[in-house]
Amino acid sequence: MSMLKQDISDADFYDRLKATEEILIPHTQFKNAVARLQRSIEIARRGAEPRNAFLTGEAGTGKTWLAEYFASLYPAEVRAHGSSKPVLLVPTPSSPTLKGLGEAILLALGDPLSHKGNAFEKRERALGLFKKSAVELVFFDEFHHFLDHAKHDSLIAVTDWLKRFIDDARIPCVLMGLPRCEAILQANEQLRRRFSARLELPIFSIDSEQGEIEFRTILNEIDKALPTQTLSGLAEVNISRRLHFASNGLLGYLRKLITGAVELMLIENHRTLTSSILEQAFREVIWREGMRELNPFNAAFKFRRLDKPGEPFAISVITPREMARRSSR
Repeated sequence: MSMLKQDISDADFYDRLKATEEILIPHTQFKNAVARLQRSIEIARRGAEPRNAFLTGEAGTGKTWLAEYFASLYPAEVRAHGSSKPVLLVPTPSSPTLKGLGEAILLALGDPLSHKGNAFEKRERALGLFKKSAVELVFFDEFHHFLDHAKHDSLIAVTDWLKRFIDDARIPCVLMGLPRCEAILQANEQLRRRFSARLELPIFSIDSEQGEIEFRTILNEIDKALPTQTLSGLAEVNISRRLHFASNGLLGYLRKLITGAVELMLIENHRTLTSSILEQAFREVIWREGMRELNPFNAAFKFRRLDKPGEPFAISVITPREMARRSSR
């Protein structure tokens, strides 16, 4: 393989790696979601009723990445009487309770006493800090925790609390979570009505010509943005299909794989990404047991989904009965 023309200094190494991590993958649904949320803020600024939304997608489709990118479009500012936080990202507690949700909001707002007070006191402080910090939109991430870990009575109480909090905050709110979150909204009609607008991030498929073209288009944009000396040919048919099997069509895994491969490329002083580098990156950052025919970048690979038991994309099935049990316990 060709060597780089000059040695990579430590600063250059980290700059290139950081640039890779920050590559934006603006596919159609991503751009549509961002535009919809920007419109929600503009509408709210003009005094109209807040436009809330339910942002859903399987794990790895980029929901949190979208929220973080959107927040970067409205950066915090230091003002005479405190800092503004136009866009707030609140992680839903793993076991949601009234106090826990209020504390999570206060933590996101930077309240050093977020653990102090009862549920009502935390709610009131949070509403006050929303105004003081000029919050214009809030994301509630991992909303599926309400379904996974909350008991039936606490689920009703917390979703009612959230509904009233959203009404009193009077700013656009976005609930983010796995598709099964729909069961939570179905169980609370008033919350469902407030979040009737749906935004969805997809798993990319290459089972159709149109789907494969879209996936290869994304790979081509990534390829052009990478800190390589020459293009790596990621959008070529053979390598693009291998990348799809290596990521299962999930942008979260794709970004992780590409970043890992770029790190190896820089360490080994190569000009571009190669199949051998991608093969090694797959083992290091996706699946350590991905050897030979189980590694999409190995010549022995059989071009199949890695979704059998024990493989990285094994299917986890939640039956309708289990879904009903979770929502009613």
